[in-house]
Amino acid sequence: MPSSRQENEGRVIWITGLSGAGKTTLARALLHHLPGALLLDGDELRKALNVADSAFDAFSRKQLALTYARLAELLARQGVTVIVATISLFHEVHAWNREHLPNYLEVFLDVSEEERRRRDPKGLYAGQQAGRVKDMAGADTRVELPLDPHLRLNAALSLDEAVRLILAKIE
Repeated sequence: MPSSRQENEGRVIWITGLSGAGKTTLARALLHHLPGALLLDGDELRKALNVADSAFDAFSRKQLALTYARLAELLARQGVTVIVATISLFHEVHAWNREHLPNYLEVFLDVSEEERRRRDPKGLYAGQQAGRVKDMAGADTRVELPLDPHLRLNAALSLDEAVRLILAKIE
């Protein structure tokens, strides 16, 4: 359940899952229902922080995730609803988020490998299989799936159903 903090604080909706799970798609759909919300997307943040083509090892991924979390905290403490869409599959990050982020909601997109490979929106699974992609989270790099997410969603849900479940959880 989201933590109860001061009402003037914003909130952080942290959408996590492996590549191809639908994090960005869900986050963008959610934006339409939350006026004034901001999206911090992992791929876009990597470009903005100038680490788009590097830092895919586990240590660097964790440090980036904690950077995203601190940025989300800064914005949320100013009353903004922040939607974070990022892999960031580390127990340490999830624990930090629960302790520090106001009105935190953790959403885990638990999508099968078969479905993620079928979707493969960035060609990462095909690239990994061909040896062109290294340090892929969940394949070459170990991940830590959320222990107790507030919401666990799977591919059987429609996008609209997933959005409705998140909105119901934060109301």
